[in-house]
Amino acid sequence: MNKKITSAIIPSLFTTSKNEFREKYSFVLEHTSKATCIHIDEMDGKFVSTTCWCTPRNIRVLNLKHPFEIHLMTYNPERRIEAWKRAGAQRIHFHIEATNHPLRVIDRIHKAKLKAGIAINAHTPLKKIELLLPFVDAILVMGIAPGATGKHLATSTFQKLKILQKKELHVPLLVDGGVSHINAQKLLNSGATGLISTSMFYPKEVLKKIK
Repeated sequence: MNKKITSAIIPSLFTTSKNEFREKYSFVLEHTSKATCIHIDEMDGKFVSTTCWCTPRNIRVLNLKHPFEIHLMTYNPERRIEAWKRAGAQRIHFHIEATNHPLRVIDRIHKAKLKAGIAINAHTPLKKIELLLPFVDAILVMGIAPGATGKHLATSTFQKLKILQKKELHVPLLVDGGVSHINAQKLLNSGATGLISTSMFYPKEVLKKIK
């Protein structure tokens, strides 16, 4: 894996138990600098059918040594902002599909002195977020359905990235889900600046240990 790909990887901490979080985070501590941003998912079991261990309360007590961002796969994302601020998050991504008032959510994130990222599902057209782009600090393009793991990257991801890159927005352009050694370089060539991944960061023995 070349240095460009390695430097673009953002370790994902999607976990369903405290033990899994500890194992993955221990690996992050050993293999990254303290400046490395990590990506933590929160799921409500409603916006996506999956739930996870990572709640603001659980994360806050850990006093993480790395900066981290939150990916809210939840309805009513505005209700989670203050709790995640107290937990230490620096950036919050929320889904355009999860709220009828996205500008209100962005405003609340900014008023909390955090960075706001807009996430868009693999099969949602870009026009759904077009009017929001001047107001966000990051864009997160889902390569697979949210909440799923081990799925193949949607081919539409590359075209979305190219379109967003041409807009010259000067904000991080991230891809989450379906990222692999096979497609990583093509994603970067298409405009991605960050690749959120579990499988590309953690070695198989770490993932096997926590299953």
